[in-house]
Amino acid sequence: MLTSGVFGYLFDYLLWWVLLASLFVHAWCFLRFFPRKKYRKAGLILGNALAFGCMLGVVAIIGESYFRFVYVSTDAFGMSLPARRWFALHTTLNSLGCRDKEWSIEKPTGVRRIAFVGDSFAYGWGLKRVEDRFTERVAARFADRASGAVEVMNVAKPGWGTEDQMAPVADLVTRFGVDEIVLCYVPNDIEKRLPRNNEFDPIRPPESRFIDPDRSCLLDYLYRRICVPRVASVRDYHDWLTDGLEDPETWGAHTGDLSAIARFCRDHRVRFRVALLPFIRTSGEKYVASAVHGKLTKFLRGIDVEVADLLPALADHDPANLTVNSQDAHPNEQAHELFAGAIWKRFYSEDGP
Repeated sequence: MLTSGVFGYLFDYLLWWVLLASLFVHAWCFLRFFPRKKYRKAGLILGNALAFGCMLGVVAIIGESYFRFVYVSTDAFGMSLPARRWFALHTTLNSLGCRDKEWSIEKPTGVRRIAFVGDSFAYGWGLKRVEDRFTERVAARFADRASGAVEVMNVAKPGWGTEDQMAPVADLVTRFGVDEIVLCYVPNDIEKRLPRNNEFDPIRPPESRFIDPDRSCLLDYLYRRICVPRVASVRDYHDWLTDGLEDPETWGAHTGDLSAIARFCRDHRVRFRVALLPFIRTSGEKYVASAVHGKLTKFLRGIDVEVADLLPALADHDPANLTVNSQDAHPNEQAHELFAGAIWKRFYSEDGP
């Protein structure tokens, strides 16, 4: 009970109650013993300050209790106590460490096996039900067409980039006998190729020097809502990605990673496709989604890879209605539904290729 988990440290929470009780005791002592008639002006100022402090303390303890024990929600980095509670409540991992059911290594006879490989977008970050992910929606359409004919695997982990996905792809092809790999590419899959240092590291979650998220959930919530969007590594994140995508050396190394995956699949006679998933919300001034997606599409088609660009699927929708919450720009259920429709239309519909 005294160690931090999904509810933080019990001692810290009790300390907030002690501080509130102390404030009320001081207010009572002031009302009982302070010679207000003799020091009217000082008494008025001090009395109002104590009254305001008591009211603020009550609001603070209510907020602290709510965010520590009741509020359950993801944030962009998954570091807060409410986010940790969300993952504890809503995610179950298989032996591969992925948020999917357990898959047999031996593929059933006559079954087509498709593996969607991706990061937090494909993982379903912020979605309570895996059934709402675009991969499960695509699987449901296959089941409606011909039940049991196609298996759809979701092999995704938050934080994965293209470099991280080569080994899982090889494992899926050689051990699980998949017939098709769909790489669920997000434009930040290049980020591990980009320069970082102690002063500017967008991959590392920003941390306050003064607020421990386990000590006060209320202060941590306010910090993430007010301060984090203004941190340089968050504010300039998409500009940092743009610079990397435009740098010839970085772009060359990254496209080499993509080419290696495509070549591996081709050598093993496994169909390789790419679904380009867009950011729902971006920051900075340099990032232009259409230009980024156009550049990636041109490269992939140049190495004979089928591409489904999902950016147009979101064009007519308000981004505010497509994110998990105001502090987390991961795609919500509606966005996943749009992704599934676009992927199905491009890759798997009867009229598609």
